[in-house]
Amino acid sequence: MASNDLSPAARRIAQLALSHFAEQGYDAASMNDIAVLAGLKKASLYAHFTSKDELYRAALELALAAEAEHVRAQFAAGEGTAGALGEGYWFQLRDRYTANDSLRFLLRAAFYPPHSLRDAVMGGFNDYLAFLRGRFEEVFVQAHPRVPADMRHWLVEAYMAVIDSLHVELIYGNDEGYFRRLEAFRGLYGVFAGRL
Repeated sequence: MASNDLSPAARRIAQLALSHFAEQGYDAASMNDIAVLAGLKKASLYAHFTSKDELYRAALELALAAEAEHVRAQFAAGEGTAGALGEGYWFQLRDRYTANDSLRFLLRAAFYPPHSLRDAVMGGFNDYLAFLRGRFEEVFVQAHPRVPADMRHWLVEAYMAVIDSLHVELIYGNDEGYFRRLEAFRGLYGVFAGRL
């Protein structure tokens, strides 16, 4: 069931489940706990979602939609006018991860996908990364239209490698490692941008 096909009640349940899955992960989350969060009896929850997998898929769709919208907004907000390209996204990534259930859910799902949903999770996450890559490439081309395509490809992939590195620090690392990687990228980008 796609997130836009959800009834208002099912959407509310899926949003509560998204928050619960973001905190507990798939394996530790329980349908009973989600029913309690939603103020429902477990049987009523099953009237909306026939299984934990179905509810997880709905939460995944909500998280993917929220994060795609966030990427769209970040890259539409005057990217390339000041600072490093893509800075609007990567600079606030840690704060968003801390404060936003959809990003925490999405990264936790991608790094620890439920076995039964691995293909769906990784397909959605890879689509999200492709969307992010595309937005960055758009602002890069606008800012540096004369950079040859092969070099542009290399730089876009380097940006995505930094994003991946920051994701790893958010999941497995700490603030010190996160900020060290962030500053290294800023410095590297600053050196390179001066040559474009």
